[in-house]
Amino acid sequence: MRHLPLLAAAGLLLGAGAARAQVCLQVMANDSRLSSVVDAPNRTGQSELLHGSGPFTILAPDNGAIARVPVSIRNDLTGSQPGADFDPVRGPSVVNAQMIDGRHLAQEVAGRDRRTVRTRNGNMLLIQRGTDAQYTLVPERGGFGAGGIREIEPAHVVQADIPCSNGVIHIAGRVLVR
Repeated sequence: MRHLPLLAAAGLLLGAGAARAQVCLQVMANDSRLSSVVDAPNRTGQSELLHGSGPFTILAPDNGAIARVPVSIRNDLTGSQPGADFDPVRGPSVVNAQMIDGRHLAQEVAGRDRRTVRTRNGNMLLIQRGTDAQYTLVPERGGFGAGGIREIEPAHVVQADIPCSNGVIHIAGRVLVR
């Protein structure tokens, strides 16, 4: 009976190790909050990249964020109907606007108010930590697919630091393009 807690703890550690052994795309596929975005890397040719060694930081928009995005951007990613062609330039650019090269954890902003990074599509992204300790992603104006002169509403990080073998995932409440 004494060994039962140790066995349970070992099981939890083994389960956590198994989750870390999966590449980011597999981890995203196992999260029901991300079901709307999982197919976009496959459709746009980015899944091969995401199966690579990375490391990557993925700012994965949740299902609610995908539902709020204009239909034109959804069509760029998935086509206008199942089996339809997607935009071969804008589709990958939209996916790359949600990715940063390297593994960036929330703690990088923990002691600072803000940090600026460049997404894989070249857009600058300001990451700030509010007084409420919530992380916010603010795409800067300009850049391809970033809204030009229009400002994009900040995205709040719904959940930070989801580990995967080739990077880390942060679930965002908005898509980072318009």
